[in-house]
Amino acid sequence: MVLMKNHPSMTKSPYQMELWGIGLVKISDIHSRGNFEIIYQKGIGIPIIQDIMELCKKDIKDDKQGNSVIAMDDFTLFIHHFQNNGEIFVLIYMDENEYNMNFSRLYLFTKRIDIAIQLNKSLDHIISIFDDVIIIPKIKGIIALFIIGSSGSLYFSKINKDKSTIAEQDVNISGFISALFSFSGEIMSKETGAKLKEINFGDRKFYMIIKNKVIFAFLVKNLNPLIQRYMYLIADEFLMEFKEDLKKFNGSVVPFRKFEEIINQYFII
Repeated sequence: MVLMKNHPSMTKSPYQMELWGIGLVKISDIHSRGNFEIIYQKGIGIPIIQDIMELCKKDIKDDKQGNSVIAMDDFTLFIHHFQNNGEIFVLIYMDENEYNMNFSRLYLFTKRIDIAIQLNKSLDHIISIFDDVIIIPKIKGIIALFIIGSSGSLYFSKINKDKSTIAEQDVNISGFISALFSFSGEIMSKETGAKLKEINFGDRKFYMIIKNKVIFAFLVKNLNPLIQRYMYLIADEFLMEFKEDLKKFNGSVVPFRKFEEIINQYFII
């Protein structure tokens, strides 16, 4: 696996920062765990954001502005919250460990977002600030990715350009994967925990996540923690982005094509 991790001096601009993930959340009701809006999210999954909102709820409620550092086994979170125009905003920074974080630069970036909100800048403008400044590491190692509906429909696939044989068989492969689970519609309907499943193909393995009756299948040679974290992110972001399209799916996969932009944020395939 090759992690495309840049040294800070190698980024495109001195104003850019490389982090494992970042998110901006607006809270409308601090007393409700789920009553918040994710304004921007990249590299941080929805379950982590939900846990952060619950964990920091008291601190956010008690102080108009504050910050905290949470050290996890595989990464560190720096949370900065502030109030603006009567609303609460939470900026979540994620990186490998606390020593990688330049807290002065993170404070300055938080202030920049705060000012943009004060000036009532558009959502597109705020998102452009994130996209211009924050770099999320991309990783190689995914040979192919398939997103498949419970009926066997191939919603989306992306295959390494050097694996032409796999690309020619994408529909057959997705049908095979779907067939593995079709005998158990019962399993599909009960699968809510998004557990990682594995099928061994010699020196390669298919890793699958089943969530909301959608199968996310990744063909990988060697799995590592970052690839695994990104797998769950891909599942969450697809289900969030295409929630309505999945409800009214009529056989057309055209709406799902734009998901390649999100895939390219995390993986080099």
